Amino acid sequence: MKIGQEELSAQWHQRTGKRLEMLQEIAALARGREGEHPAPTERDASRAALFGLRQLETSEAVNNLGDILRRGLAAHVGEVRLDDIRPRIAAHEVLRKLLPTHAQTGDKMLTRGRTSRKSWRLELALTQHIALGLDDARPIASSDRLLAVLDGTSLNTQQQRALVETALTRDRVTAIHGVAGSGKSTLVRVLAEAAEPGTALIALAPTSSAAAELGSKANITSHTVASFIARGGQGITDRHVLVLDEAGQLGNRQAQRMLEISRTTGARLLFLGDEKQTGAIEQGKPFWLMRRLGLPTVELTHAVRQETKSIKAAVTAARTGNFAEALAKLDSVSTVDDNEKMAEQVVNAWIRLKPASRAGTNILVLDNATRLIVNSKIREALKNENGLAAEGSRFSILAPAGSTDIQKHMARFYGAGQVVRFERDIADLGIARHADYRVAGLGREANGRQVVRLVDDQGRVIRWDPQTTKARHINVFNPEERDIAEGDRIQWRLVSRELGLRNAERGTAEKLDGALATIRWDRDGRVQQVNLSEHRTWDHGYAETVYSAQSKTYPRVFVLAPAESPLVNAQNFYTAITRAAFGARLWTNNVKELIAKLDRQSGEKTSSSEGLGRLKTDRVDAFSKRREGHVASLRAEQERDRTERRDRAIERQLHYRDRSPRGAAEHLADGARSIAQVLDKFLAGILDHAHAEGSAPKTGIDRENQSPAPRPEPSHGPER
Repeated sequence: MKIGQEELSAQWHQRTGKRLEMLQEIAALARGREGEHPAPTERDASRAALFGLRQLETSEAVNNLGDILRRGLAAHVGEVRLDDIRPRIAAHEVLRKLLPTHAQTGDKMLTRGRTSRKSWRLELALTQHIALGLDDARPIASSDRLLAVLDGTSLNTQQQRALVETALTRDRVTAIHGVAGSGKSTLVRVLAEAAEPGTALIALAPTSSAAAELGSKANITSHTVASFIARGGQGITDRHVLVLDEAGQLGNRQAQRMLEISRTTGARLLFLGDEKQTGAIEQGKPFWLMRRLGLPTVELTHAVRQETKSIKAAVTAARTGNFAEALAKLDSVSTVDDNEKMAEQVVNAWIRLKPASRAGTNILVLDNATRLIVNSKIREALKNENGLAAEGSRFSILAPAGSTDIQKHMARFYGAGQVVRFERDIADLGIARHADYRVAGLGREANGRQVVRLVDDQGRVIRWDPQTTKARHINVFNPEERDIAEGDRIQWRLVSRELGLRNAERGTAEKLDGALATIRWDRDGRVQQVNLSEHRTWDHGYAETVYSAQSKTYPRVFVLAPAESPLVNAQNFYTAITRAAFGARLWTNNVKELIAKLDRQSGEKTSSSEGLGRLKTDRVDAFSKRREGHVASLRAEQERDRTERRDRAIERQLHYRDRSPRGAAEHLADGARSIAQVLDKFLAGILDHAHAEGSAPKTGIDRENQSPAPRPEPSHGPER
C-alpha cells in the first residue's frame, strides 16, 4: 500500500518523540551552511557510489537499488549527497555494468533488484568450467577394485551406487548431493581404499573443523579451501582427487578458484554437500547453482546419522518444509517471552543433566551475541555448583571484528583500540606477520589519502595504507576481557599453525599457572600448555553457533531460536536439528511466529543468473552448443597447459637429481625412467580417450533436463 509524504512525515515525527526538536535544529543548521563546503570531487563521488554496491556484493549477488544508495551514503557521511551518487549509479546501468533483475532469487522478489555484470560473469564461468570438465579425466578406480572393496564394507545400496558412479565416471568435476547425515564421509573413506595405486585424495572444506572431520574419518590429508587456494595448486597433478566437503558453504569466488585449479592441473574435483544446510557467508550459492547448470551429480537421500524415530521424523519434515510437523517431533519445544529468561532456561536444563549427558549435549545458537550470554550464564551456574575453580584469572582476548574485504581496504573503518594482525610480512614498513599492531587512530597523507596509524609492542608508530595490502592477509580484532578458571571450556577462534589448532576447536582448561593454561583438547585428547597472554584468539566454549557446528554430530542438541532474530531461517533450523543423533530440544518466544518465519525465509542466497532469469540459457548443454568453438579451443589450451606443467615438473626433478652427488650413469638412467613414465602416461591417456569415444561407460551421473534452444543473448556484453 502506497503512503503520501505528509502522512509518512507525521509517522516519522511521532516515532522521533522528544528528539524531534533537536533534529529540526540540526536540519536548520545544515540548511544555513548550504554552499559552505565544496562539492565532492569526481573521484570521491564515484568511490561513494560504487562502495554501496561492492560492500553489499561481498555477501549477496543481487541487492536492492535503495540499499546500494543508502550504503554508499552511510559510508561517506558529510562527504557526498544522494544527488552526487545517483547519476553515477544510473550511468553504470546505462553502460550495462549494473543490471536490473526481474526474477525471484533467494527468499524474495526484489522489485528494484540489481546485480553487476561482473557477478553474472563469475557465475557464467561456473558453466564453462563444468563444460570443460566433462569427459576430461580417467576413472578413480577400476571395476575390479571397486568390487573387491565393496565386499568388505557396510555401505547401504544407495551409498554403493554413489560410490560406483563417482569412481567410474570420466568427468573431472562431479558432485554428491546428500542429505545431512547420509554417510558422505564414510563413502569417501571407501573411495580412497578403492582408488588406483598412485591416486591421492585430499579433504577440503570452507572451515578447518569440517576439513579435519572429513580428513580424519576418511584417513586422508586435509586443508581448508582458503589455505589450499593460497598455494595455487602447487604440487597437485592429475593423480589427485580434491574432495570438497560442505560445498554449500562455498562462495562464488572460492568455487571458481577451485575449478580453475582442477582445470589447470587435471585433478579430479568432487563436491560434497547439502543445499538445505547453511550457505556461504560470502556472495553466491555455487553448489546450488552448478547443480542446476548441469553439474554431474549423484544423490544420497537416506540419512544414517539419526538413531531414533522422532528425530528422523523431525529432520524429514524440516527438509520437506513442514516446520510445524518438525517442531512437533522434537523432544520438546519451550516458549519463553524474554530472551534473557530463554537463555536461563536453556542453561538450567543443561545444568540439570548428569556430567556424561552434558558432554554429549551441545547448545546451538544463531549469533555470537547469544553465544556470549549463554556462555556467561553457564559459567555462573558452574561456579555455584563448584564445577569451576573458585579463583580464576582475567585475560585480554581478541574477538574477530567481522570486517569485510572492502572495509579492510578503507582506513575509515578502523577504530582506535582495534588490533590488526597480518598474514604476510610488509618489509618496507617493518611489519612482521602474526604480530599484533594496535590501531592508535587515523591520519592523512599529503595526497589526501587516509592511512591507519598502527603501534607495535615497542611503541613504534607505523603509518599504513590498507589499500596496499591484500584483504586476505589482514585480520582485524576487537580486544575484549574474559575470565577463565580451572575446569572452564574454551574454544579456539582462529587457526594457529604454531599451536597446531584449528578454528572452532574446543577443549577444557585443566590447570592454570599464571598465564600458562594446561588444556586438554576434545579432538584427540591432546594435552597442551598455552600462554593465554600471548595467544589471545580464544573464548569460552560452551555454546556454539549453528554455522560453526555444521559437519559435526552430537548425541543431543539444545537450540535457541528467538523468532525475531534475523538469522532464523529454514537452513539454520534444519542444520541445527540435523546435528543430533538421538534428540533435540528447542526454545523460542513464539512458536506460531517461528513457524511462519521458517516458511517465509529459506536462508537461501541470491544468484545473478537466477535473478536475471538465465538458469536455462546458461545451462551447460545450451552454453556448449552456442559456444562450441570456444569450448573446443579452451579444451585444447588446457591440454597444452597440463603438458607444459608436467614437463616443467620433470625438469625440476631432473635438476634436483643432477645436484645430488651421484654418477652420470645414474643420472641418465633416472632421466630415462622419468621420460618412459611420461610416455607411458601419454599412451595410456590416448588409449583411455579412444575407449571413451568408442564405448564410454554409463555411470548414471545425472545429465537430464536438457534445455531448449537458447534465446538471443542480452545486450550486456559478450561472454568471455
